[in-house]
Amino acid sequence: MARKTTVIALSVMLAVILLLISGGLTFADPVQDKKDELESIKSEVQRIDAQLESVTEQYNLTNLRAEQTRAYIAQKEQELAALNAELEQRKDILGQRMRELYKAGNADFLEVITECKTVDDLYTNVDRIQRISGGDVDIIASVLASRGEVEAVRAELEAQKAGLEATLGELASQKNSIEGNLQRRQAVMAGVEAEVNQLIAEQAANQPVTNPRYSTPLPTVPTPDPPPYASAVVQVAYAQLGKPYQYAGSGPNVFDCSGLVMYCYAQVGVRLPHSSYMQARCGVPVSYSELAQGDLVFFHGYGHVGMYIGGGQYIHAPHTGDVVRIADLGRRRDFCGAVRINY
Repeated sequence: MARKTTVIALSVMLAVILLLISGGLTFADPVQDKKDELESIKSEVQRIDAQLESVTEQYNLTNLRAEQTRAYIAQKEQELAALNAELEQRKDILGQRMRELYKAGNADFLEVITECKTVDDLYTNVDRIQRISGGDVDIIASVLASRGEVEAVRAELEAQKAGLEATLGELASQKNSIEGNLQRRQAVMAGVEAEVNQLIAEQAANQPVTNPRYSTPLPTVPTPDPPPYASAVVQVAYAQLGKPYQYAGSGPNVFDCSGLVMYCYAQVGVRLPHSSYMQARCGVPVSYSELAQGDLVFFHGYGHVGMYIGGGQYIHAPHTGDVVRIADLGRRRDFCGAVRINY
């Protein structure tokens, strides 16, 4: 009986050992659980950061288009005012002639002019009017046609402006929502930030950084030499280190990513738009291997921009709650392209 009991006990122990070897039983690993928790928080904050940057740059681009549309509207309104003034002058001339013809008893002329409310009306009665008043009908018709055309353009532009304003409101609402969520997530992360940084440092020491996106083919356009002001614009960027990120900020005390680039280049006499998407169109594409000081580097679909300063580093305004800082380009997994400004 004792021998049988021993055999059973040994069988149970063997089964337990086999289960452990095969992974059938697992033990809680507090360290790994903490790592998983921290990585989850870190990934969530990074996702919100990227979303916020993208919405911010879309806002900047839409705002730029809105400014252009407003300027176009103002120009057309000036043209309309000039045409209205010209029309009033022609009306005065026509009124004077009407008074003269009225005194002369020419009722037919007055009847035709009263009936003509549109350009089509004038041309319908053109033979009749020309017999009475000479070539004035062409002058009146041209003025009416110009006024109608400009008023149509103005109506179209006003509709575009209304659409842009609606888009701005929508983007601002999205941004507010994202910022609120980001602040909540950052509050969660604040309590474990030191642990996150330590884990990142450990991972960086054990895992070399690679990025297959850096094997981007060379651009088809010959890459120009860095501009003579490249060093100067980088020095301007250095002077902004530590200044806080602020949505739509363009300096001199707060910045978003494209606002920082725009400000730095403005100090050396180069005008760039306040939009990372538009800034990507303002230069000549350069490959990662050809990057030089002053080049603009772009991330996650051109929704974020920074300035390359050499040595594999770049300066950028990261996101809400952060400041203008130097970062390692090699750590980015979302690098999508670079351009060289050479005005």
